[in-house]
Amino acid sequence: MQVFISLAVLALVAASVAWVVIVLRKYQARRAFESEREASFVAEMLRAKPAPAAKPAAAPADPLAAAAGNIRNALAAGRGADACKAFLAVVAERTKLALEPPAWEGLGRALLAQGSFMEAAWALHAGAALAGDLVAAQKRLVEVAARAGDAGQPHNALKLYATLLAKYPQSQYAEFVRVNMKEQEKKVAKA
Repeated sequence: MQVFISLAVLALVAASVAWVVIVLRKYQARRAFESEREASFVAEMLRAKPAPAAKPAAAPADPLAAAAGNIRNALAAGRGADACKAFLAVVAERTKLALEPPAWEGLGRALLAQGSFMEAAWALHAGAALAGDLVAAQKRLVEVAARAGDAGQPHNALKLYATLLAKYPQSQYAEFVRVNMKEQEKKVAKA
């Protein structure tokens, strides 16, 4: 019986050793699998990482050309407020700004919508004048002056009416302008 017990103990020890060896191999295989999985995950993350941002394009040397481009792009995209912002950034040098008549018209309408009456009048007048339509240029001045007066800005309306009479003394709108100037002067006197 002792031999039998010895053999049983020996079998039990051998089975235990075999079990430990199997468990260690599975542990090592699992660990290698996890390391490989982590490495592939890191590699995938590095591939998915966005490329370093390209350096922003250098601003054009001429800020007026840049502003003109920004105004055109904003108007084409229907973003009048952005066009106004670009124009107002260079308003002091507006006489040097090179835009086509339709762009001046669009900019003027956007400025008018914002209530920037003096700038709107300038842009609308410039667009019509560049197109060679002086009657339309006069009409734009009258239109903006009337809108300024209606918006409670009689001083701006008077300035625009005076500009029209100074530039176009023989205008077909001269009598209309003189009558409206008297109305605006009354508003200024009341204020």
